Amino acid sequence: MFEKRFLAYVLYITLVEIREQAYEKGDNRLYWLSDILHTVPLSLLDDESSKAAYETLIKAVEKLEIEGWFKQRSEEFYKRYPEYLSEDK
Repeated sequence: MFEKRFLAYVLYITLVEIREQAYEKGDNRLYWLSDILHTVPLSLLDDESSKAAYETLIKAVEKLEIEGWFKQRSEEFYKRYPEYLSEDK
């Protein structure tokens, strides 16, 4: 469990660092992507937290009007993991 928690933390804090650098460089797209994703790694440690993080992500995508980005990531995911195409989300 140490490894899982440590890796989740490393992803979390790295996304925070990316967000900070994106802000400093004025990269709005990277800033907002890292902002909406930085809490996801730690939420993956718990099923209920994962579901809540997924819903939060959906709302953020709609609010930021980045549906194209989300659609592309979804298509990539389903190509890699086609067994999830039939599941309700």
